[in-house]
Amino acid sequence: MHRLGMPVSDDTILRQLKRKNPASMQKDNIRVVGIDDRSWRHSSRYGTIMVDLEHHSVIEVLDDRSVESAKAWLQERPTIEVVSRDRCGLYAQAAREGAPQGRQMADRFHLVQNLRAAIKEQMSVYGHAHVRPILSEDAITSATAQHRRARLAHRQSRQEIFETLQALRQQGLTYSEIARRTGYERPIWSAC
Repeated sequence: MHRLGMPVSDDTILRQLKRKNPASMQKDNIRVVGIDDRSWRHSSRYGTIMVDLEHHSVIEVLDDRSVESAKAWLQERPTIEVVSRDRCGLYAQAAREGAPQGRQMADRFHLVQNLRAAIKEQMSVYGHAHVRPILSEDAITSATAQHRRARLAHRQSRQEIFETLQALRQQGLTYSEIARRTGYERPIWSAC
């Protein structure tokens, strides 16, 4: 298997993840833990990964995705204050039973998913027509008119430059002389 452009097997990745980090392996200093599932063998086998979110390191890789193993792991660490997890009911139950002293919270990914779902629900309940626009109709009309005027002014300016360059060329000046006098290189002529 190639990950990050290097040939690496799933077993090598697991070995690296399971390497113990002495600072985060002490049972008395883990306060904030993240729990998520992991898969290997093309999503045919699943396990659980435990991360010390304060030290940004993998603490443990459990071989299954069960309430019992996650609960047992959490019970061995009574100092856990926060459990960050996905919306999976398995990990909610494991955190409730294994670390009842800890607060459960959704991880960032699932917070954004929850927000997206809430916005989508509100949009479907009230309909798109009832959503108040950020800008008023007058502001939108004014901005559109300003944009149109700016485009027209830009187009007129480029036309004037093109006519000036063509007039100098018709007078017999070379491209390099025209460029020296006007400051416009030859590529701009084709864009005019």
